[in-house]
Amino acid sequence: MWYLNDLARYHRERQEIAKLVAESDWLPVADWKFDGEKLYLVADIEAHGHFYLVQMFYPANYPASPPTVLPRETNQRWSSHQYGNGGELCLEWGPDNWRDEITGANILRSAHKLFTIENPKEGEALPTIAPSRHSLALGQELRFIILRFLTDDDLMIYTQSLPDNAWGEVECWVMFNRKTWTVFTRKLTLADGGSWCNLTLPAKLKETTSQIKCSFFKTTLESDALKFPLSDQLIDTSWLINALDKQGYDVSQLRTASEGLVLLVDASGIPHLFWISDENKWRSFSRIEIHAEEENSRLLPEFSKLRTKKVGIIGLGSAGSKIAVSLARSGVRNFILVDYDVFLPENICRHELNWEDVGQHKVDGIAHQLKLSYPDVEVVCHYLKLSGQEATAGVDGVLSQLGASDLIIDATADSITFNQLSTVACQQETPMVWLKVYAGGIGGMIARFRPNRDPDPKTMRAYLSDYFAQQNAPEIEVTADYTAIDAEGEPLMASNADVAVIAENATRMALDILTESEPSDFSYSMYLIGLSHGGIFEEPFHTIPFDLSNVELTTTASDLSDEEKVETLNFLGELISKAST
Repeated sequence: MWYLNDLARYHRERQEIAKLVAESDWLPVADWKFDGEKLYLVADIEAHGHFYLVQMFYPANYPASPPTVLPRETNQRWSSHQYGNGGELCLEWGPDNWRDEITGANILRSAHKLFTIENPKEGEALPTIAPSRHSLALGQELRFIILRFLTDDDLMIYTQSLPDNAWGEVECWVMFNRKTWTVFTRKLTLADGGSWCNLTLPAKLKETTSQIKCSFFKTTLESDALKFPLSDQLIDTSWLINALDKQGYDVSQLRTASEGLVLLVDASGIPHLFWISDENKWRSFSRIEIHAEEENSRLLPEFSKLRTKKVGIIGLGSAGSKIAVSLARSGVRNFILVDYDVFLPENICRHELNWEDVGQHKVDGIAHQLKLSYPDVEVVCHYLKLSGQEATAGVDGVLSQLGASDLIIDATADSITFNQLSTVACQQETPMVWLKVYAGGIGGMIARFRPNRDPDPKTMRAYLSDYFAQQNAPEIEVTADYTAIDAEGEPLMASNADVAVIAENATRMALDILTESEPSDFSYSMYLIGLSHGGIFEEPFHTIPFDLSNVELTTTASDLSDEEKVETLNFLGELISKAST
């Protein structure tokens, strides 16, 4: 308990409050109390001839946070700066600006100041509202609000352009999950023609929401008239329906509706959404404004290039799934996903998917997530094991698609697949990134191939093997579940965090290639990254870069003589000529 652990602080508190009682004429009572657990003060504060009976509690972790002042009697509402009836007062000091040198005496002075400002003086009909010292963040304002209505700049521009007395139908997508009702406006259709459609909503969102159609009306009512005090509070709207009736709208359905939505646009063009809970009883939705410039400001300017890039990811396991989601959030909009595996509960511990995806192919689950991120994401899914027993034509077709992409990412840790992809990357001069998470989470490897700038992937792979041999240590084994066995025979597992470190660094290397960063943020093309002490790694985050500047680049120079080249080209020319006739 703070008062036993810090007797000097408690002594100071007593002194300061005793001094305040002696010097002030508005604090006649200030008695210390203890309820068996908490230390608190009972005080009477006088303002304009009225006594406020308060109690000030010291928190268990004082002075990490300030004392709280609240009425001694329950359900008393004294101020606009109070958390509910009988709740604590919002004073000049709170968790956001508290300092250790402030004491309970300062808190009591602040309470007196609040009562002095807001208590009605003699002859005044209404109290004065004390100025607020802060504004609440959106999350603070909405934490007790169930009904939420999202609007964006395009919707606001459209509703502000509507003429008076316009009306029509609204298509809303409503998400009822978790603790809230969240409404997205999908489409507005005017009764006399014309419409607006929300192009920012991903089409996939329709699968996880309920579609509700309702009426909307452009009113001449001022905005304040449609701002109800609490969005979850039931309001008698007879006056509102009568106002719409006088404006010439058919409100017969609104008068008799037992439930449903209605959208009203005020005289300024601001939309207000309501839920009809019962006849003439409505609830208001809290409006959340979304601004496009705020969304775009969170991405680096150079990421704008990513919209035109196509990325092929092979292997949508724990590492590949993280890379795919991260690239989409960074701005990549076009994907080729290749994986034959099905998502099972055992995969949840390290994967981006969850129980909603169990039993589905991993590529379908990740494709669903990507398409929920942005409306213009395009995904091509292939359910093949490139190095497995598959039809050769099918595998070759997928490899051709990957070769035509802007970047190939191998997240399989499979040597045969790696050989296939590295051959395609070299043949079609397609950049490639590959990675491995080593068994037991000891660390991992990331590498890149940029045509005509880096050695080919197979050469780099051989270079890495030589390095391990020189260190007198075999290359760290890579297993499907990243499991290793320690000296005592106990299994060592790579955690989700271990996989994430390697996957996100591989993502950064991929973004460096896709944005054509010059000079590259990566001085080297291959790195080993340690995540724990062991083997070649001295400690966590021990990074070993590989200088490959002296390794010869792959060349496509022919070993044929000039005569052999001519003969071969002539032969091919004859074949092509015959095929075209």
